[in-house]
Amino acid sequence: MRLAVTEFTMLAPRRTAPRPLFAIGDVHGHAAALSPLLEHLGRVIDAEYGADAVDLVHLGDYIDRGPDPLGVLALLRTGLGRANVHERALMGNHDWFLIAAARLREQTLSLDEWAVWLRNGGRQTLTALGLSYMTARPERLREALGAENVALLERLELSARFGDVLCVHAGVDPETPLEEQRMQDLIWIREPFLEPAEKADGPWAPGVAVVHGHTP
Repeated sequence: MRLAVTEFTMLAPRRTAPRPLFAIGDVHGHAAALSPLLEHLGRVIDAEYGADAVDLVHLGDYIDRGPDPLGVLALLRTGLGRANVHERALMGNHDWFLIAAARLREQTLSLDEWAVWLRNGGRQTLTALGLSYMTARPERLREALGAENVALLERLELSARFGDVLCVHAGVDPETPLEEQRMQDLIWIREPFLEPAEKADGPWAPGVAVVHGHTP
């Protein structure tokens, strides 16, 4: 795995969470990378915090592009297995494609959305499920995923707030109050969220720091 850092830097005063907070973003089907990362994180938590309560949030995009999306979902279900680590999982835009294709919520995919998904890693996920675009009917997708993965995808959240820290997949709309953010922005936005910090003076900026994935 590699670390990618954007040039975007918040200029607001430092924000704090009520307890130690770890975030993992955009695994994209790479279970072989996520597994040792979780093991390392477990050792860090044991060494630094012992039995103290810790938060871990997964920022979404568990599937597509990588070779083992089902392995990632299995690791997500298992988690660190520590009673003191409180884990939450958010929805990414790639996860939304699968959720909509399997009709796990109210949304469904248009033909254009199917095309976008397939071009951006959806084929790899369907192949891992033993399906193709021609055979990926909603009931077949749910069967291939299995009940545990369906339940996991159904409970993915759009955001998670920890004190002054807001975790989302993509970002927030700087012109919209936090309580009015749309799903479309939380899982897809780039600009104007990623504009230079001196422009980030919308309703949300004074109140929280935003931890996100999505944009490499």
